[in-house]
Amino acid sequence: MQTVATSEAEYKKVQREGGVGARRSYIGTPGSMAEGAQAFLVERPYPNPVVAPHFHDIDQFQVIVAGDGRMGKKEVKPITFQYADAFTPYGPIVGRDDGISFFTLRAVASGGYFPMPGSKHEMPGRAGRNIAGAFDIEREPLPAGEVAREPLMEPEADGVYAEGLRLGAKATAKGLDTNAGCQFYLVCAGSLVQDSKTMPPKSLIHVEPGETAPNLQAGPDGACVLALRFPSPSDRPGSDPRKLGGRSEADYHMRPDIVDGAR
Repeated sequence: MQTVATSEAEYKKVQREGGVGARRSYIGTPGSMAEGAQAFLVERPYPNPVVAPHFHDIDQFQVIVAGDGRMGKKEVKPITFQYADAFTPYGPIVGRDDGISFFTLRAVASGGYFPMPGSKHEMPGRAGRNIAGAFDIEREPLPAGEVAREPLMEPEADGVYAEGLRLGAKATAKGLDTNAGCQFYLVCAGSLVQDSKTMPPKSLIHVEPGETAPNLQAGPDGACVLALRFPSPSDRPGSDPRKLGGRSEADYHMRPDIVDGAR
């Protein structure tokens, strides 16, 4: 299990056409082709930022944590999440006056992306799942010691799943079953106390498949935690991290993870 508090993420400013953004790298190396997980926060706090439509060759979750706008035709705000199967186009991601910030979470690193339109011939078949949901963190806090769990996705046969956990002050809760792919836990409000350190909002926990599910410990003000689980590896293209470490940089049309930290 990896725990990364907000202050431990590697911060890098990124000059964009519309303003100055940032990328905070939590897990993995930007632009790497390794088998390990990858997690980073893209911050575009300037008016009307746009991420053009594209797809990746890996499964991923994205979570809106600041600002508002739309992802494709869907209106988004904190905390909206999207899961997309590998080779499934999505976007554009469009922020409004206050910009937009979102986490990208992957079971295996991506070294780039395929822009749309123009890359459909790179898709091995029909597009896969594109599932969106929301976690309302504005509700009244739970009493101390209490826990509430909210399913945010319909169950899928391969285990991909999202759940919202609300913990009252100093409450404890078991994480998700580790019977599918890797997991991420995003602190959305309040704080957790893990590995003897305080995990404020925008902190992450990563759990590999087969590891013991984490015991989440809320801080003195309670916590709202978004729990995300990737699907089990299968024959579906892009779903098995063990088969993806040998990809070539030449496979990608664009490599923003190195060029500008965009996606």
